[in-house]
Amino acid sequence: MENSLSGRRWLPESSLREPTPLAQNTDYSPNREANMHRWARIQLIALIAVMGGTAASPAQQGSRAQWYTQPTPPPRELLDRLNLQMSYRIYVPMDGRRDGFATVQLQGRNLFVQTRSGLVTLIDAETGVTQWRQRVGRPYAVEHALAFNSREVYVINNLYLFALDRSTGAVNWSFRLPEGVAASPVADEEQIFLATPTGHLLAYLLPRPELRAAASPPGEKSQRLPSLRGEGRITTAAVSPLTRSAREASTVDETGGLYPLRAWSEMTSLRLELPLVLAGDRLVLPTPNGIVLGMSKRLPAGARTTIIYRFSTESPIRVPAAHLDGVAYIGAEDANLYALQAHNGQLLWRAVIGVPINRQPAVTNEDIYVVSERQGMMRLDRASGQPMWRLPTRDGLTSFNAAANYFLAANPKYVYALDASGRFLVLDRRRGIPLSGFDSRDFVFPISNDVTDRIYLAANNGLIICLHDREYPKAIRHRQREEEAENPLKLRLDERITDEIGTKEIPLAEMLDRWSKRYPPLRFRIEETAFRDAGRDSPAQTNVKTPPVKDKRLGDVLKDMLAAIQCTYEIVGDVILILPAPAK
Repeated sequence: MENSLSGRRWLPESSLREPTPLAQNTDYSPNREANMHRWARIQLIALIAVMGGTAASPAQQGSRAQWYTQPTPPPRELLDRLNLQMSYRIYVPMDGRRDGFATVQLQGRNLFVQTRSGLVTLIDAETGVTQWRQRVGRPYAVEHALAFNSREVYVINNLYLFALDRSTGAVNWSFRLPEGVAASPVADEEQIFLATPTGHLLAYLLPRPELRAAASPPGEKSQRLPSLRGEGRITTAAVSPLTRSAREASTVDETGGLYPLRAWSEMTSLRLELPLVLAGDRLVLPTPNGIVLGMSKRLPAGARTTIIYRFSTESPIRVPAAHLDGVAYIGAEDANLYALQAHNGQLLWRAVIGVPINRQPAVTNEDIYVVSERQGMMRLDRASGQPMWRLPTRDGLTSFNAAANYFLAANPKYVYALDASGRFLVLDRRRGIPLSGFDSRDFVFPISNDVTDRIYLAANNGLIICLHDREYPKAIRHRQREEEAENPLKLRLDERITDEIGTKEIPLAEMLDRWSKRYPPLRFRIEETAFRDAGRDSPAQTNVKTPPVKDKRLGDVLKDMLAAIQCTYEIVGDVILILPAPAK
């Protein structure tokens, strides 16, 4: 069967045999000296193959992500043997062979992709549909992962912070930072948090132009937010990656417009080089110094510092922390994995791994998957930190699968991983033993997914494939509780409803009260101040109605109902604010 990942011929694993060694005393031509030279060349080629191929070290595995390859998706016969099914395959446009994937991040049902040339793409992680593409900033200046909230996506490029509209990808604003950024930022609905090379942690209040526009009287321009400093800004127009290359994306200097405002600054005197962790109302900052800081997202009244606690691992920290349900998981050089309560820094448990951890832990609802140097992958119970695997070896039993070197995904039956050379492995989740696999080395940019059970493999020619077990056609969401807890109102408004009757006209206040009872946990508040500032009367007693609907988002029904009386809504915390619609 010729269909393969890289032009190789697929063979059943049972047919693979060790190569037969060449007989050194056999003449392969009349000229014995020529045969000796041929044998030397064969030995050299074999040595190169061993050094650069199947025995790749973790460092080599990291460099593989920069390689340019042109794989083809695995053939159907192979996927059938592994009980896998391809959900979709897509191509992200690339700017030639120099380009490639810089970061790929999963969040909820979204796949955020950033290329080295500066293209940002939002993809539906479950269907593969591209929602938008946008190119920002200077090409080939991408160093950090994206940050996002429910409204915007934040891009760090060189010394500039860009805010993209999460629905359309349009550039909402850009801002020249006062200094560089040392680690990937995080954002919530109100602030973005940036770590600098000088050890400062900066918190900026994010502009809310839609609220300011809603509160402005008709005919007046919304007040501009002042900038922290007087530097000029750089922004970019939308660039179609299908028609223009990254080098053709021009920048324009401009002044004025929206800017974030600095809320507070904290001098830590530590190296802030690892990605920040946002857990509820806390920021968790692991540092290479071995100190973990727990900080409040807001400066408490009367306080001079946002630091709530310090936790020391007494050894350096080299890998990013993971988190789930308010618990941060820190892997340290002392060969321990620490589970910290993010709110107060309490140590819940410590797992002795035995050797240093060299990859970010992958955390699902029940398990933690840890990869360590020379030992491979271990599965831990998330509640207790106890090892869950017992694999037989010549010396007894071990908690590690020595072949697994990179976590891809997991479902209730199987764990999917890669070995050090990039070969795809299927492991029994309960026992940890390898069951099967195939050669996936040309997919040099694997994507670790602890959000769902979907398997993502990518290559720098722009190809992304999504696989899943046939028994799980609907994605298993490992972090559903956390997703619902983060924004239960938004999740509720995303639900689809069918109401074949609709409602009669009643006052808005009464209608909102009915919705609160019918669709918990929705809570509404008519922002009277915004209506007064806009020179309008309160809409509380204005009659509204909902028409019959079929399979329509609850949020769209609310939007249409409010649009009829020139109002809109905005989610702030756990309340839906009713606001005047911006003047057209």
